[in-house]
Amino acid sequence: MAWNTQDAHLIISAAHASQFPETHQKEIVMVGKSNVGKSSIINALTNRKKLAYVGQRPGKTRLINFYHINDSLLLTDVPGYGFANRSKKEQADYGILMDGYFELRHPSIMMILVDIRRGIAGEDEMMIEFAEYNKIDYCIVLTKTDKLSNSKIVSTKRKIENNYLVPVFTFSSLKNETVEPIIEGLQDMLDR
Repeated sequence: MAWNTQDAHLIISAAHASQFPETHQKEIVMVGKSNVGKSSIINALTNRKKLAYVGQRPGKTRLINFYHINDSLLLTDVPGYGFANRSKKEQADYGILMDGYFELRHPSIMMILVDIRRGIAGEDEMMIEFAEYNKIDYCIVLTKTDKLSNSKIVSTKRKIENNYLVPVFTFSSLKNETVEPIIEGLQDMLDR
């Protein structure tokens, strides 16, 4: 499958399962803690500067954003988890929205984004277990790698690869060369 992003655009920002678009493409869902850099990676993967809004405050994405990438691929950005400032009602709404997503959608790949400085936390571990239980192919993307030395990046990546035995990628919004290996890895996963 060719990674063609010329037609990349936002289809809808859904607040409820009833708003999920009717689609036929393979779907990649991106999950991760709030402020892990999902918007930056969407913009990098689509070679667009402002397709996804990059917020200054964590927890900004409260909706599920569906992005049409091309005729065979959809990229879905779900709200970040682990953001403490949400009210009880917002947390309950989040749970309902996420349950609806995984009941109604069948993503081909789950990209689990992890801030390389923080490592894999409890919520990330839960998403990994969820993906494995539901037989969703997943990969781990270590973000914000520009904040660490090269040797620390290499050792952290190797440790996670050894622990999880899935593709692990590194990403920095400041380094374009980190994008191509992610695209190639996702294509390999989709082609399997």
